[in-house]
Amino acid sequence: MTEPPGGDLTAGQRAGLHAAALHPDGHLPPRVPVRDLVDLVARGLADPLPRQPCGAHARSPRCLITNRGRERAVHEPRPQLILVPCSSAKADLPVAPAQEMYRGSYHRAARRAADALAAGAAHTHVLVLSAKFGLLRAEDRILHYDLRAGQHGTVTGKVLRRQAHHLAVSGAEVTVLAGKTYAALAREAWPQLRHPVAGARGIGDHLAFFASLYDSGGRTAPPARG
Repeated sequence: MTEPPGGDLTAGQRAGLHAAALHPDGHLPPRVPVRDLVDLVARGLADPLPRQPCGAHARSPRCLITNRGRERAVHEPRPQLILVPCSSAKADLPVAPAQEMYRGSYHRAARRAADALAAGAAHTHVLVLSAKFGLLRAEDRILHYDLRAGQHGTVTGKVLRRQAHHLAVSGAEVTVLAGKTYAALAREAWPQLRHPVAGARGIGDHLAFFASLYDSGGRTAPPARG
């Protein structure tokens, strides 16, 4: 099949191809919009799966990456993902969006730094890494809970990997703005992540680094690996 003219792939298409290339069965994430999937099929970068039965789960895969799609993914820029930790300090509410539930000063500082980095870079996502719920968008509504990463009941690496695929960030380049326990949890999904505060002496150094990021508008780039 000859790829139709029309320029570059969308950010969602690139993220979907990277995620599908890592998936054991080559599934494109259900989060990729239908219009983007249709275009990937037209370009020969994906093949549609048989029609799902009526009532199939919304997360059911709809397309598979092709060999041509895998080759294309190698040359496409990867999405960028910044993870910030949840916090033990929470709103006195039984349920609320993640952006309202987490009230801790460390979380707020990390979030502010992440937002500064994301504002200065194209196609960059910011997610919360919750010890209980895994990967959360700011608008995701969650129950109040009391759990820290590393404690019994912490979300598993298997769940994180499944969430990462669904959100089309499993193939992302990841930076973690958090302590070593949350970085270790994130490594179960992204072994090669960046952890710029890995060598810090304590929380004070973490907060100073975060402040340098948002004070510079994200122009102070994290180290390549850590």
